[in-house]
Amino acid sequence: MLNKYKNYTKSQYIKGDRMYYPARFSRENIIDWILCSERYLLRSFVVALRSEEYYTFLQPNKLLKFYYTRKKNKLGSKLGFFIPAGCFGLGLHLAHYGSIIINPKARIGENCTIHGNCCIGNTGSDDNGLPVIGDFVDFGQGCQVLGDITISNHVKIGAGSIVLNSILEEGVSVVGIPGKVIVKK
Repeated sequence: MLNKYKNYTKSQYIKGDRMYYPARFSRENIIDWILCSERYLLRSFVVALRSEEYYTFLQPNKLLKFYYTRKKNKLGSKLGFFIPAGCFGLGLHLAHYGSIIINPKARIGENCTIHGNCCIGNTGSDDNGLPVIGDFVDFGQGCQVLGDITISNHVKIGAGSIVLNSILEEGVSVVGIPGKVIVKK
């Protein structure tokens, strides 16, 4: 999945996400660092995640891979995230912290937004299959996407929804338990 980014430099790869990165020594960044703000922690997590991926898949380096894996896991514990390397395409946007759990074998496309308290995984065993999710998907607060399903591009999954069936139409909104398509573009 990450092979299409093979020619990216580390900086290009990290900056490929839809997170706001102020200049390193800017007043804003220094204040965020001093206050240990949510925005600073989210940025730091995404940088550690992408650095781990870069040194695992694109420019293998075991020492740096383990360093960034540890850094990502420590930040993930603080923020409530379990997001393994290699699950997301570039353009990831973490809106805020709060329990985000992604199965290591789930595949999520580019330019996705995740709000807190989301779970993307299996229905009890990886043998039952895992979600394959398209590009530009917005996961609302507290939603769950479970099982061997496919979610198309430009789908919005509403807050608190539990999606157990494939959504093959592009550009729709899904809400409810179980998730049903309610709005078509």
